[in-house]
Amino acid sequence: MQALRLSFVTLLLLVLACRHSSPDTILPFRETTVAKSDIIVEDGDTFTWRGQKVRMLGIDCAEKDSPFHRGNQEPWGTRAEVFLRDQIANAGKLSVIRIEKPDRYGRWLGYLLADGVNVNARVIRAGLAYETVSHYGKQGLDRYAEECLEAATTAPKPEFELPHEFRKRNRKE
Repeated sequence: MQALRLSFVTLLLLVLACRHSSPDTILPFRETTVAKSDIIVEDGDTFTWRGQKVRMLGIDCAEKDSPFHRGNQEPWGTRAEVFLRDQIANAGKLSVIRIEKPDRYGRWLGYLLADGVNVNARVIRAGLAYETVSHYGKQGLDRYAEECLEAATTAPKPEFELPHEFRKRNRKE
């Protein structure tokens, strides 16, 4: 009976390990290489990877036109989007690190790395995003969250209203 139980546990562990071994699977707290051709940039802080929206943690970029609010924060929304596109286009290697549970909108939450460098923090350093770690916390990804906090201490203050305040003030009823 003991041997049967041990065999079952071993088999279960092997099945679980194989289930997550696909290169197409992004594991929680694990760096997963992604192809540039599989990424579609939505705006400065959101992209789609193989059909799944990924909201970049630690940052909030200016709003572009949306069905959820009136107006936009142009030209800053487009500038952030172009910056993100350039980071992706110029990278030799892209990786995503995400938390396991999607947000209330069904998006993955994570950090994008270009050649091992935190792109989320780069967007802040460029003055194209506010940091959000101090509001939402580190989400268990301390290293990347700290990089965003550090970037915010040295970056120029964005020249647009806090996006969450803009969204709240301009929400469509």
